[in-house]
Amino acid sequence: MKFTVAIAALLGATAAIRMTYGDNSEPEGRNMDTARWQEMHISGYNGADEDEIMDNIFSKYSKEGITPSGHKTGQKLLMKDDAKIAAGTVLEAAHKLKPADVPAYLEANFESSWGHFDQNHEGWIRYEETHTFQRFLQGQLNKFANAPGSITDLSSGGPVYPLVYPLDAESVPVGKV
Repeated sequence: MKFTVAIAALLGATAAIRMTYGDNSEPEGRNMDTARWQEMHISGYNGADEDEIMDNIFSKYSKEGITPSGHKTGQKLLMKDDAKIAAGTVLEAAHKLKPADVPAYLEANFESSWGHFDQNHEGWIRYEETHTFQRFLQGQLNKFANAPGSITDLSSGGPVYPLVYPLDAESVPVGKV
C-alpha cells in the first residue's frame, strides 16, 4: 500500500514538473534556436539520410488502422492531418526549406500532393506510400533533381559522352553463331 502511494506521488510530481515548463517552441514549432538548427546538417544529403529521417517521422505519426467494429487491422496508416505535420517536419529536418518557409510551401503544395495519393478521398494513405508521397511533395526541392547521373540529368550522356564504335562495327556480316 505504501509502495503504491509512493509510486503515485512520484508520477504526480513528474507530471507537475512537465506541466510547469510549458511549450517553449518558436512560432515555426522548433524547440531550438535558429543558429543551432543552421549547424545541423545531414551528411551529404544522400537518399539514406533522408529515408532515415522519413522513417522516424512517419513512424511517429502513423497509426494502426481500425475496422468500423473497433478491431485493429495490423496496417499502419497516415491520416491527412498528421501527414501535413509530418511532411512539414521532414521538409525542415532534411533541410529542404528554412523553418519559416515550411507553412507557405505546405499551403501551396500539400493538397494537390495529398490528392495524388489519396485518390479515393479516404483521408489516409498506407505507411508504405509515405516516402513516395514525401518525394512527390518535395518536387524540385529534392537534392537529386538534375544531379549528375540521375534520370533528370540532361548535361551528361548523349552528345557529351558519345559512344565510339569501330568504323566497321555496323558492317560485320552475319555468319555462324
